[in-house]
Amino acid sequence: MERIWLLAKTDFKQRYYESALGMVWALINPMFRLLIYYFVFTVIFESKIPNYALYLFSGLLLWMFFQEATKGSMLILRKKSYLIENIQSNKLDIYVSFILANLFGLLFNFVVYFLLSLVFSISYSWTVLFFPLLLLNLAILVFAVSLLLSTIHIHLKDIDHIWSMVLIVIFWTSPIFYGRAIIFEKLPLLLYVNPMAGIMINVREVLINANQPDYFNFFYDFFYAFVLLAVSLVFFNKNIHKAAEKR
Repeated sequence: MERIWLLAKTDFKQRYYESALGMVWALINPMFRLLIYYFVFTVIFESKIPNYALYLFSGLLLWMFFQEATKGSMLILRKKSYLIENIQSNKLDIYVSFILANLFGLLFNFVVYFLLSLVFSISYSWTVLFFPLLLLNLAILVFAVSLLLSTIHIHLKDIDHIWSMVLIVIFWTSPIFYGRAIIFEKLPLLLYVNPMAGIMINVREVLINANQPDYFNFFYDFFYAFVLLAVSLVFFNKNIHKAAEKR
């Protein structure tokens, strides 16, 4: 555990402390997007979703964590091959530490989110206790996807471009800007193909609406993440020895 923590702190410092504004960039990026999307969807498209700023902000934070963590971890086997070759312990520590470093940034932004929610007079109930579990679900999902993508990258470098296109599809089939009814009542299958959708919906339920999560989505998304993780681990273990040969 100490090794994971040290690697995570190193990744976190490299990401933020080497720039002039440091951690501020972790906030500027999502806030900049929030302002643009908020203007477009409230002024131009006139969204009627209550507390839309918080609705949009929470979706963007979850999405950016998923996007940045999966894109960044894809090159772990190449960029950190020296650690994989020399570390005698579990090779998965490198992935866990990388995702943990990204999670630090997400938690920092959600502190800002909770402060912002005070301005909107949001009342929290005991259901906020589900929030850490939903973040855990998201972290497991990201871990599984990261393992799968980085292992595929050993054999297929084009997966980087393919995943960029897949991310566009996931982005527009996730309820970041609009309510779930707009797309999922017409195409309900998307709610089960894209687990990010269920996580976003439940985060809004427990944080903004003070409701209990949709328990079917809650357990389904955990099941989805664990099954994908099991598949990714098998694929990773069968191919990790080839990383040094093909980098």
